[in-house]
Amino acid sequence: MFKSDTILTLEEKTVRIERLFNAPIQLVWEVWTNPLHIEKWWGPKNFTNPTVEFDFKVGGSYRIVMRSPEGVDYPIIGKFLEITPFQSFVISDLVDEHPDEWVAEVQKMAGVTGDREILNSKLRVLFEEIDGKTKVVLLTEFASNQIRDGFASSGMKEGWSESFEKLETNALPKANEIYIEKKMNHSQELIFNTLSNPLTIDLWWGPSGFKTTTKSMDFRIGGKWIFTMVGPDGTIYPNVIEYKEIRKFDYLEYSHGSGDTNKKDDFLAKIFLIAFGENQTVVKMQLTFSDTNVRNAVIGFGAIESGQQTLSKLDQFLNQK
Repeated sequence: MFKSDTILTLEEKTVRIERLFNAPIQLVWEVWTNPLHIEKWWGPKNFTNPTVEFDFKVGGSYRIVMRSPEGVDYPIIGKFLEITPFQSFVISDLVDEHPDEWVAEVQKMAGVTGDREILNSKLRVLFEEIDGKTKVVLLTEFASNQIRDGFASSGMKEGWSESFEKLETNALPKANEIYIEKKMNHSQELIFNTLSNPLTIDLWWGPSGFKTTTKSMDFRIGGKWIFTMVGPDGTIYPNVIEYKEIRKFDYLEYSHGSGDTNKKDDFLAKIFLIAFGENQTVVKMQLTFSDTNVRNAVIGFGAIESGQQTLSKLDQFLNQK
């Protein structure tokens, strides 16, 4: 079984932490930048994240509330300063809302006094793919080496190590799977009915720039949806979906392929519609492939981005209704 240790080293005013993950860079990037995934792993062991607000764009804000097993909240806030897709992002890390007791303890460890703002930092997260695995490097920049040392001795390595263990266990999919998730401000029933409507599905299905044309849709267990997608360059992609399980209004399961039996390119798709209140639903797509190599190949072709774009187009379509 793959196992990687968390490595901490000290640089000028900076704590460097790195870890290797057994997954392609697109998957690791996804679990670092999608708030639905972040809430599954952020923070030390037994901490939860009741609030994850993540406006992932330059200038956008974030707020993550970590809650300890004792019920104490540790909110961190900041802004996104730089974003280079699949390579890096930089955030300010502000302790403005942290408990006074925590501030006093860290200041004591660092041997500093004064306003809590002196504990604010900047976090640079770097991603590098190495032979199908992904190295993540965290560079946390502090106001001084003294404060750097105080944080380093306060359990940074242990906290991040536990977070990374949660990331691998709770957020990263199995070696032959892909997870794509999106929260929408629409009811579970409306989303389900839109996924099953042959009259409107062509208006939104598929990645950006693709045109979908349905030949036939028999929405029942054992039924098939036969359609083509035409890419921006004019390439035609035949598609056949066969429904394996349908459960109103929260679950769909189907095999999806080109329809060419010689290609053996079918994969299994499961769509979970998880309702949160009357008009809020998390759409979770779980795609299972024959093996890790096939999964990694379709990721390389842009499967995650295509799935995200399809869900975004569904959301936009429903916003117009």
